[in-house]
Amino acid sequence: MPEESQRPRFSLRALREDEKALDTRASLADLETDIDYRRTFHVIGRSVLFVRYVWLRYVISFASHLARENLTIVLAPWIGKILIDHVVLGAPVEDATGYPSFLVPAIEMLEGASVGAILFWVVLCSVAGLVASLAHGYVMTLFDTRLTQSIAHLVRCRLFGGVQALPMTKLDDQPIGDSVYRVVNDTRVIPDVIGTVLIQPVSAVFAFAVALVTLQSAYSDSPVVAVFAVGALPMYVLVIVPFSRMLRRRSQAVIAAQSAFTSNIEEGMDNMLAVQALGATATERERFRKDSAESFKRIRFSGLAFDVAGTLLEIATQVMVWGFTVYVVAQVIFGGFSPGDFVVVLGYFALMREPAEKLAYLWIGLQGDAARARRVFAMLDAPPEAETGRSALPPIEAGVSFRDVGFVYPDGRRALRDVTFNARLGQILAIVGPTGAGKTTLAYLIPRYHTASEGQVLIDGHDVNDVSLESLRGQTSYVFQETQTVNESILENIRLGKPDANTEEVERAARDAGIHDFIVGTPDGYDTLLGTSTSKLSVGQKQRIGIARGLLKDSRILILDEPTAALDPETERHVVGALREAARNRIVIIIAHRLSTVALADHVVFLDDGRVMEQGTHAELMDREDGNYRRFVDLQTESVD
Repeated sequence: MPEESQRPRFSLRALREDEKALDTRASLADLETDIDYRRTFHVIGRSVLFVRYVWLRYVISFASHLARENLTIVLAPWIGKILIDHVVLGAPVEDATGYPSFLVPAIEMLEGASVGAILFWVVLCSVAGLVASLAHGYVMTLFDTRLTQSIAHLVRCRLFGGVQALPMTKLDDQPIGDSVYRVVNDTRVIPDVIGTVLIQPVSAVFAFAVALVTLQSAYSDSPVVAVFAVGALPMYVLVIVPFSRMLRRRSQAVIAAQSAFTSNIEEGMDNMLAVQALGATATERERFRKDSAESFKRIRFSGLAFDVAGTLLEIATQVMVWGFTVYVVAQVIFGGFSPGDFVVVLGYFALMREPAEKLAYLWIGLQGDAARARRVFAMLDAPPEAETGRSALPPIEAGVSFRDVGFVYPDGRRALRDVTFNARLGQILAIVGPTGAGKTTLAYLIPRYHTASEGQVLIDGHDVNDVSLESLRGQTSYVFQETQTVNESILENIRLGKPDANTEEVERAARDAGIHDFIVGTPDGYDTLLGTSTSKLSVGQKQRIGIARGLLKDSRILILDEPTAALDPETERHVVGALREAARNRIVIIIAHRLSTVALADHVVFLDDGRVMEQGTHAELMDREDGNYRRFVDLQTESVD
């Protein structure tokens, strides 16, 4: 008994807490995941607005489906009446009653025909209708598939552009796996929502109306038929509305679990070498197993919720069907309807009930779709990098100036304060300091990866906040400390920042970066394919690929974060010489620790705790016996000794 009392019990509150934890794991940048009715309709409405880009094709699709469905509604049930009354029972066509006016001319054509002739024409018309329906279905499947893909492609491109425009502080909270899941999977729901909202409900209502009008024209003296059919929708509404919120929550939990699982895969593949090197494969497999199991558990919970709603709808359907069947059977027994009328009336009741049932199931499906669509629009609505400037930055002719610059991260951590220095065109500037001093943060302010919290960053007297990002970054190259490669050839990797560069330009940049000899020594040379986290290159080789990228791009400002950290002394001298040559018509800013690199700079800025402690040439700073820079260099020298 004590053991049973300690066993955790299932509760909705615990379930919601688990789901919120899943949301946090999926993305710290998107935690407002609960969707009420207002947000549901808002998301659905925004999804539908995408139809304006392909509205003509949607009109064609809608009209085609509507025509097919309503021709079936108008004609199909009467075939059963003809077969039963005039073929099975042999009633004369001349005595036929209960047909709508638009079918009377066709019925009159059968007057005097034998049972075999009537059967022949009925079969011929049925086969012709079946062939036409199949052909129409095949053509429209191709048409609708292309239409759906067009919308999904448009949304994907929009969302990917939105992800690219996010500021770095936002990207830090946005796992790559979650972004991939949104772009690849969540975007596919938008065309589904459009079809669910624009085509299927209108088609269902139209089908209901056509069936009702047709039935009433033939059986106007039996209003009970219409009452049964019209009463279907309110009954369905009473059944499904209480489940809507729960369905949305369970759907969101499934998406969050699958998104976290995708992030797990992405991180595992990206860090595979580190995992293998540390012998942590068993730990990673266990983490993978848990995330996979969690994903399937959430799918089961969601499936159960949808199954319960579907079961209640089915119960409501059976109650209506059996109640109406009893009424029609009674009418046949007491002479109100003929046996053929029995088939027609039940057929039309089904045709009127099915649209109401379809609307109910559409609403159920929309709850899951709304959860996915919300994730798409949450990313699209995420504030992009602030485009505070509209004017283009003219070609840089003077240099970069920092004026009392400070920077504070969104979480309140201060990284820089009162930073002031100048960097001139044709000059190599070295930013030096201990780990965590703010060197990279300072460099990020120039291309506006971060925006200064205080002071000004000026380029030729223009505040970087007043010029467009495109013109600013068009004149800036940033070589990060960890070079990322794309799944393309070495050639394409080098000209990533200048796609139109010819082979000669690429080779020149590779020579300057000291990587050309290695490249031509590979079997495929510049056509050698690299992966995103390739083991084909050493850290130093990837670093030189990054330097070649920066040198190839014709930008006035070249920023390099620890460019020689993984290079041997000979290669370092070669690269520094190339940077010296590049500095003739550029500003070269180097974040560095290695004394051999820093000593070749024209100007050194020493940072500590976010402040500029000293600046000047290497020789000037070394002449200050009690200077911070000299102590920093002496510590490096002592550690080497």
